[in-house]
Amino acid sequence: MTKNIWAGLIALVLVIACGVLEVAILSKQYQSLAEDCQQMMELCNEKTITVDDYNDFRERWVKLRETSELLLPHVDVYEINLRFAEGQAYAENNDYTQLYAQFCVIEELLDYVPHLMMPNLRHIV
Repeated sequence: MTKNIWAGLIALVLVIACGVLEVAILSKQYQSLAEDCQQMMELCNEKTITVDDYNDFRERWVKLRETSELLLPHVDVYEINLRFAEGQAYAENNDYTQLYAQFCVIEELLDYVPHLMMPNLRHIV
């Protein structure tokens, strides 16, 4: 009986530790990408952003998305995908105003998704 209790406690500690680690790592990656997004917004304002710049930024998102979808299936991750897809057309057409608008939404979502990962009673209820 004691072995079962210890095994249960160890399993519980491992699950909680993995959850904390997941939140910490993903939050840091989202924060880094949000900072990159601000740089893209500056390039967009200066009208110097290129399709290659955009594609490089989008590649960084794809890498983060792969991890996010594995550990955090969420509608907002899908919304970021849609914004990147729409932004691609604007980047290719040099429509800086619309591209900037997409970056604003992407930046907001990159700040918002980590907030949803944090354990909070309001998120559960």
